[in-house]
Amino acid sequence: MNYRRILPVLLMSLVGVGLPLEAATLKGVVLANELGGPPVPNVQVAVVAGANSTATDDNGKFTLEFPAKFPGEMVQLIVRKTGHVVVNDVQLHWPLPKDPDAESLVLLLCKEDVREEMTCRFYLRKSFEAIEARYQERLKELEESQQATAAELAKLRTERNQAKAAAKKAAEELARPKPGQASELYQEAMRLFLASKVSEAIDILDPDRLWRSAEEAKQLKSMADKELADVIQVFLLRARLLATQFRFDEAKKAYEEAMAAAPEDFSAFYAYGMFSHKLNRHREALPAYQHCEDLARRSGDMAALAMTLNCLGVLHSDQNRMEDACKAYEEAMKIRRQLAEQNPETYLPDVARTLNNLGVLRHNQNRMEEARKVYEEALKTYRQLAEKNPETYLPDVATTLNNLGVLRSVQNRMEDAGKAFEEALKIHRQLAEQNPETYLPDVARTLNNLGVLRSDQKRTEDAGKAYEEALRIRRQLAEQKPETYLPDVATTLNSLGLLRSDQKRMEEAGKAHEEALRIRRQLAEQNPETYLPGVAATLNGLGLLHRVQNHMKDARKAYEEALKIHRQLAEQNPETYLPDVATTLNSLGLLRCVQKRMEDAREAFEEALKTYREFAEQNPETYLPYVATTLNRLGLLHRDQNQMGAARKAFEEALHIYENFGKQDPERYADDVDRVKRLVKNLKPDRPPAQ
Repeated sequence: MNYRRILPVLLMSLVGVGLPLEAATLKGVVLANELGGPPVPNVQVAVVAGANSTATDDNGKFTLEFPAKFPGEMVQLIVRKTGHVVVNDVQLHWPLPKDPDAESLVLLLCKEDVREEMTCRFYLRKSFEAIEARYQERLKELEESQQATAAELAKLRTERNQAKAAAKKAAEELARPKPGQASELYQEAMRLFLASKVSEAIDILDPDRLWRSAEEAKQLKSMADKELADVIQVFLLRARLLATQFRFDEAKKAYEEAMAAAPEDFSAFYAYGMFSHKLNRHREALPAYQHCEDLARRSGDMAALAMTLNCLGVLHSDQNRMEDACKAYEEAMKIRRQLAEQNPETYLPDVARTLNNLGVLRHNQNRMEEARKVYEEALKTYRQLAEKNPETYLPDVATTLNNLGVLRSVQNRMEDAGKAFEEALKIHRQLAEQNPETYLPDVARTLNNLGVLRSDQKRTEDAGKAYEEALRIRRQLAEQKPETYLPDVATTLNSLGLLRSDQKRMEEAGKAHEEALRIRRQLAEQNPETYLPGVAATLNGLGLLHRVQNHMKDARKAYEEALKIHRQLAEQNPETYLPDVATTLNSLGLLRCVQKRMEDAREAFEEALKTYREFAEQNPETYLPYVATTLNRLGLLHRDQNQMGAARKAFEEALHIYENFGKQDPERYADDVDRVKRLVKNLKPDRPPAQ
């Protein structure tokens, strides 16, 4: 039998009887700007080299049918809307799914002028998802192997926090390449990453393969620079993906390979500097940044130089090298101002960013007036940018308003602080309506700040409403991500406890403080450096409550534990924690007065007063009111001990301070002025000296 003749006939017969081919379907949705954004209707979605096309419906959804294609085949999509671009453009080249309902494709559409910002947000969101997935995977491994000790869990949390910190800057770099600029290998790895196949993405970025590509690029006579730059970007992508899996040592090696392959490549050294910085490896970050500075100065790339100087400023600030930080920021600012004069659309955001960094530095240096001027200029710049591009810059306006509100509160400029917080809250609420997952935490943070301010202004009803709404939001967030938001729950509980004490609602105050203390103790067991200050703050509030309730033994125990913690913290960081030592000493002094332990009370007040005076020399607006409060308490102690001369001296100095502040804010200080005047008037005359 001639099989060669029969086979074609059989094949033709099979096709002729109409056996069904396995068709493929792609379903998707188009959202505005970012994941969680509103749907975009009437967007044209088509296929390259194909007649298959459609438009999104009112819910932003679309469906494409591929009768001649199989699941797994790649298709190239085209998305059209005038003036808009696709944020996640790498996903326009996408494999057809086996189950179109379970694997719906999400495409993000934004205006052309905000592409980089929205792309950055997208990659940050996807990086955080990969980090959280890896965290849960490692947590399960520890539990199954019975190695989930407190030390191992703390180490795992630290790794997750480090990965997130590294991801924030990595997202900015991932967003820089414009559509079509990246190599095919880069895009292939990125598609795997976005499909949550991080391990597969890392595997295809094999180091040996990349080294061969680098060597081949160096040998090419034409397009060598472009080829080598593409390889370096793939090296960097490998490093960034490894970091999302907590494989930091391997990520470091990938960065080092990129730098070795191209010693004159700015992007490789800059990326490694950022990676090391975010992992608090300051000794490794510094030489990388310095090499970037040298490359930028030699090439005359002023934008790259300003970017590096800004990073150096942050690094120096993190290491408490304030003068070096200031010099770096100021040079970066000078360059960015010059660049912005020629090209404001590109460089004004950088000016505002450096202004904000400088404002934080000045605030930390207790140079409050300079910080205020810098913040106000940053705010003015962000407002200008937000007028043209609200989607990108309104969050920055709100953040700067929050910073300014905190500063004005510290300066006792309460009305100005209230205006700043109220406007920030209004913006955050608007943003949260569109994207609650991103902006609800900001709503809660601003509400908490506003609650503190209203409490300081004795507007207790308004303070209570702000705290309760902030607490409700933070509890909801903590149900989904307890390790991220439980510290915030404790913060608001602590503030609410203090407010309820002031309102004489003691049972509610006690419940709030006890819950806050329980949360903070648990957190401090695993991460004492971060959460011990919170434990001490809650103990202070609990001590006050016990004192008001005449539970003196419990009050003393709470105050003494808080004081012990604050003293330990102040040994390592006196500028930050010595004021807390003084606050606790003041509270302990009051308790000892009630217990008739007058000498112990005097020692506590005098140590607190000495500390406040030292801080008031550098920052009188913030610390002189504390000086006055402590003088007032010391005056009362002297009066009760019949030391009328010492009492008068203390009262009169306190009165002088209160009267000066009352000129700026009479509503807040009127009661203090009246009270101290009465104390001075009612003092008995000094005893005549003995004959």
